[in-house]
Amino acid sequence: MLILLPPSETKRSGGVGVSIDKAAIIWAALEPAREVLYSALGELCKNPDAAAKALGLGKKNLHEANLNLELLSAPTMPALQRYTGVLFDALDFDSLSPEALRRADQQLFIQSALFGLLPSMQQIPNYRLSATSKIPGVSLKKLWTEAHAEVWPRLIGPVLDMRSKSYVELNPVPADRESKFMEVLGQDGRALNHFNKKAKGAFVRAALENGLGSFAEVPEVAAKAGLRAELTEQQVLLHVPDGF
Repeated sequence: MLILLPPSETKRSGGVGVSIDKAAIIWAALEPAREVLYSALGELCKNPDAAAKALGLGKKNLHEANLNLELLSAPTMPALQRYTGVLFDALDFDSLSPEALRRADQQLFIQSALFGLLPSMQQIPNYRLSATSKIPGVSLKKLWTEAHAEVWPRLIGPVLDMRSKSYVELNPVPADRESKFMEVLGQDGRALNHFNKKAKGAFVRAALENGLGSFAEVPEVAAKAGLRAELTEQQVLLHVPDGF
């Protein structure tokens, strides 16, 4: 089973002292799209005011535009370690077991606005670009939807789509693939925001530590995370208890 996650705008700084290795990014079909974005971001971020507007930067994080000027020479770390925030804090990369990391390498993918669909253990630099960024002359949705057409045939197994909707739009799961979209609900049946991310992180951690091979195993994995899962034809409804 393949698990798809959204990225996070917040990221760890630093990494190992090597630049991005293009050969190590396994989806060669995505490299032309990445090259378009590397070039467009490089030009955009030479103009701080234009970059701030396009990337949604405020006064406190204007410096993040400079990250996009150093993409090919910056230090890297695994994507699953790079991203922070509520979802990834709940997943807690640093305490995952060796077996969980092996499963992450095989099953877990993160949908990046800059790199496309990333194997979660792929080494990436720090950067600033989100699904809602407005890059002059580039439609992220068109660019990535077309680029991923060659990638999907290489992916084997049912798909549990845990991405936020803005990232789903960058790379929709093909209609002919077995897939379900995860919706996180509170006890009152309403969709959640903050606890949506925390619940997803806890669920993925449980899946990596215990294994997840089919949709039939989703309720058991959810229970190990202190959650309850309900399967419908097209969705996984993840119910979060009060006080979670």
